[in-house]
Amino acid sequence: MNIFSDATKLHLFSSNNKKAMMRYILFFIGLSFIISCEKDENLSQPELCSDEYYYFSGGSKIFLKHSLNKVWIEFEQSGVTGEMAKTILTDYSFLNTDNLSDSLYYDRFIATINESYDCTGFKNYLKELNRNNEIYSATPVFYTSDNIPESYWILLSEVLTKNNEEFYSESDFISYAETLNLELIESKYSTQYFKVKEVETGFEALEIANQFFESGKVHYSHPNFIAKIELH
Repeated sequence: MNIFSDATKLHLFSSNNKKAMMRYILFFIGLSFIISCEKDENLSQPELCSDEYYYFSGGSKIFLKHSLNKVWIEFEQSGVTGEMAKTILTDYSFLNTDNLSDSLYYDRFIATINESYDCTGFKNYLKELNRNNEIYSATPVFYTSDNIPESYWILLSEVLTKNNEEFYSESDFISYAETLNLELIESKYSTQYFKVKEVETGFEALEIANQFFESGKVHYSHPNFIAKIELH
């Protein structure tokens, strides 16, 4: 996959503070990646759900399957350390929090489920985590390949779009998006950066982004995500 296929669509969102700038400086509008520094041992051979999902990049479907034992967790409170995360998650006996540590991802952590369950059981765990008021979002860790650990694709509860002015003015598109459980974080050059307002299943960003694109009324739409890329 050519990761620079939408390079002309790159826009960097400004920020009022250094931390936010560091966090979002590599969020590409059109094709979004953050270079991951997660240690390889935390992303070992994936055990995957057989259900297949997809998102759109350059008009093509990129297919995904999610892990059955890894969860991406983002907390409501900023500045959460590994020890604080363990305290919040201690009541969830199905989680192994031993490997949680202060993260390069700013208040976001990968947690491991003690045992692999079926697809339904995993989704029920996501819903249980998302009912916790201290957790903003618990989402699945996807993979673009069944047997390559480095092919992880971590779904964030954020959506990146570029509206098509032939169908929607930008203000009308934003108003429409906000009826679909999205909250605008920033808009610039007719591109929009949204977050999911209320996360329940953990799949909302993927579903809403696909809904936008499949309507044919946007230039592009995809969930924000974290993936490992190697520059050559």
